[in-house]
Amino acid sequence: MERATRAMAAVGLGAARSLGLGAPRARLSSRSTRVTASAVSARRGAATATGVRDTRLFRPRVFSNEASFGTAAAPRRAPRVTTAGAASLSAPTTSSDDAEPGERGKSLRVAWYIFVWYFLNAVFAIINKRTLGVFPHFWLLSWTQIGVGAAFMLVMWRFRLIEPPGTKTHERENGFEWNWNTVKALAPTSALHLVAHCTACASYSLGSVSFFMLVKAAEPACSVFLTSVFFKRKYSKLVWLTMLPIVGGVAVGSTNELNFSLASFICAMLSNVASALRSATSKDVQITTGLSGVNLYGAMSVVGAALLLPVSLLMEGGKIYPAYVVAKEQMVAKNVSLFPDGFLGEPLRSFLQPTPFLLYLLVGGLLFHLYNQTSYQALGELQPLDISVANAVKRVVIIMASVAVLKNPITPLGGASAAVAIAGTFLYSLASQKQSADEAEAKRKKKTE
Repeated sequence: MERATRAMAAVGLGAARSLGLGAPRARLSSRSTRVTASAVSARRGAATATGVRDTRLFRPRVFSNEASFGTAAAPRRAPRVTTAGAASLSAPTTSSDDAEPGERGKSLRVAWYIFVWYFLNAVFAIINKRTLGVFPHFWLLSWTQIGVGAAFMLVMWRFRLIEPPGTKTHERENGFEWNWNTVKALAPTSALHLVAHCTACASYSLGSVSFFMLVKAAEPACSVFLTSVFFKRKYSKLVWLTMLPIVGGVAVGSTNELNFSLASFICAMLSNVASALRSATSKDVQITTGLSGVNLYGAMSVVGAALLLPVSLLMEGGKIYPAYVVAKEQMVAKNVSLFPDGFLGEPLRSFLQPTPFLLYLLVGGLLFHLYNQTSYQALGELQPLDISVANAVKRVVIIMASVAVLKNPITPLGGASAAVAIAGTFLYSLASQKQSADEAEAKRKKKTE
């Protein structure tokens, strides 16, 4: 524990533990502890003998394959135990005396994940919009944000604050290793992730945050259309009916947007298409590489940063220095800061108000990565219905936060249309879950006949 803490301090990431990068240890009854003490010691010694650290701060976690990309989660599976965590997780289940406190602990943990997910996402949306206001170069900004996330994951893996790829049981069983074949397997989905993020940044730059979130509510409609056409996926009539409030709400809300931008609308729709295709291909990537959850997203960030660097330099590389100079001046002129006036005392106020531009870029990139990572942890703890509610509420929270902080106007009809579109995405999730359950039941009956 002491070694992990020093490592976190060395990289300036002491908040990692509070963001839940590892699962809490299960509480054991005193009787269970006495019975298994010798077994735990033996297993711990075996782990040490093989050169694997018994990391207590960051336990192996199970993430839904689909939840990692914001779609409906697959049924929860029992955790697979890595060698590092075998000692503590091989003990018997908790006693009945501990069951109720354990459930309360899980509820508090999930509530904390959701709060952090919403908070980081909303703050990132605001910072991203303000950054583009002083640095309107979305190719360079997108690479910076992806690159910061990639660097963050490399540091976390290096100090084993997150188990590196290839150390978890299911990753070892799949024979995971970093090689050219792994990079090729990750490249298509990573490229789609880049397109989704770059077009999102472009949409942020050309329109308001609330407008972008409204158009992003149409992502399920894009997913249904693309997977039915290109992947021959068949959907029930109920699923198709839920497309009506989504498409209708987005269409009416877009046309009533006070600051409507066709370019922003097109970029947001391209982001929807890329996100839908990313979700459709992610399952194959998980099967091919054995990665899932935080490690999959981290690997995609590393590969994506390498792919996007030459493109961003080709598109906007010649503007780096003059754009940086202008951004520094604009930060001062607009008093852009991470903190509100009066929040900091001297001498921090003179240093961080306005915030230095490079620090602002770094914080924005870190927030982009952490809100995605925390969302995986929240979704990994929830059931499909809970995930649907969480995703729908998230868009409402971000729209409200952007209107309150950025003061971008929104008409009553626009607000009502956004509510209809977001409600439609929730209904789509319910209909999709029902279809999956019906298909599973049909297969079960067919096998028993």
